[in-house]
Amino acid sequence: MSKSRRQSLIVNNFFTLASIVIISITLVLYSKYILNDGYEEPTKEIVTPLSCEKEIFSVSKVYNQELLNESMKALYRGFYKLEGSYKKSQQTHTIIEDFITLEELDSYYIKAIEKTPKENKNKYLTIKYEILEYDKNDTNKKLSNCKFCSGAILTSFLAGEKEIFKFYIDFRLYDKNEIASKIDCTIKVYENNVKKIQ
Repeated sequence: MSKSRRQSLIVNNFFTLASIVIISITLVLYSKYILNDGYEEPTKEIVTPLSCEKEIFSVSKVYNQELLNESMKALYRGFYKLEGSYKKSQQTHTIIEDFITLEELDSYYIKAIEKTPKENKNKYLTIKYEILEYDKNDTNKKLSNCKFCSGAILTSFLAGEKEIFKFYIDFRLYDKNEIASKIDCTIKVYENNVKKIQ
């Protein structure tokens, strides 16, 4: 093989290799930044508790991370419904039902979500909540460690019949602003747990 032919093969091989490298880099950049608009699936995220969770006793539980992540789409579009109820104490005179209506509680959830629920949807996220009234004489509260709290709010998020997330938080006083802030915290904690990989 002549010297000039060997040199042209080397030059051809060099340009072929350089072309392959440039094409590879272009494909990687295209798939990472243009195709996905810079979005990357999270590999591992630790849920950092919010400050409102630390103010008073609260506990949360994720039952289905995949459905939790999907449920945010329904919430943002207003495809949700609220189902509220009372759990009154065993005392002879209860306060909670006279103090606050379920309609008022619904309005606090709607304000925290920042989207009015849409009517007549086949598929929706169900937000079931229960406002619990503590018995002042019961010093052994089942879940809470707050001896001077008036009650708690227990909220469950369900996709169909499947429970996907639950949050429990105490409130100290029969104060509507405090209860509204606990409901706001509930929605923030729910959102904070979305897109977290366990």
